[in-house]
Amino acid sequence: MIALALAVALAAQDRVDVRLPVDLAITSAGLLGYVIPEVAGGGLAPARCRICDGADNSGLPGTGGRGSLNGVDAFFHDALTGWIVSRGTANTASSVLAFGLIPAGALTAAWVATGPHASGGAGLRAAVIVAESAAVSAALVQGTKFVAARKRPFVRYGTGEPTGTYAVTASDSRTGFPSGHTALAASAGFSAAMTATLEESPAAPWLWSAAALGTAGTGALRIMAEKHYFTDTLTGALVGAASGVVFPLLHRRGGPLSSPSVSVGAQGASLSLSGSF
Repeated sequence: MIALALAVALAAQDRVDVRLPVDLAITSAGLLGYVIPEVAGGGLAPARCRICDGADNSGLPGTGGRGSLNGVDAFFHDALTGWIVSRGTANTASSVLAFGLIPAGALTAAWVATGPHASGGAGLRAAVIVAESAAVSAALVQGTKFVAARKRPFVRYGTGEPTGTYAVTASDSRTGFPSGHTALAASAGFSAAMTATLEESPAAPWLWSAAALGTAGTGALRIMAEKHYFTDTLTGALVGAASGVVFPLLHRRGGPLSSPSVSVGAQGASLSLSGSF
């Protein structure tokens, strides 16, 4: 009877779990990996671009030099930059979306879309997974930015100050690859969707759609703002989506980032006890 009661109780638990000390350590490390380069950007950013060559407004498509821009990035730049809204408006809108609306929506969805097996604290556990995924993604992207040191489109095309919207001399002008906004949108959105899927929540299909639309919208706005090329946003989306999928999987019951004492499999739940009686 005791074994049956334990099995029933465990079967009612949600399908993901957290190990708070480990998760807090990972999330804190991720946040530090993002914040420290952001604060010390001027001292960390290299003096010149590392993955391209030529003066700031050279190396455009068709020049044939080492820094010649690839055709894909050139196409999307010409098609989307300043499209529908101005560069400055697109820049502001992308920040509101990536740093405000999407993370808030993802955390809210994680909290409420816990599925039919939810146990006490399920919403909080799901929110922790979303935050952890986003923090690690942000750190990975931030580190790559300072290693790649790719000049942003407005620098290459010569549309920065004094006649344009942005300052071409700022350290931020050489951290274009990959797109941090797009990565954050993807990591938050896809981690909420993946967690809901693991928890068998009926909201999961809607969350996958919202994650894809939010990521694509953020990436498009970054290109419209002339802050990123298409390959910047695509890479940011891939890094963010990978983090958003991997971390919920690591938090499945019985996984490496779940509680070590409980596991839930396809056939139900089990609890291992050992000791002397």
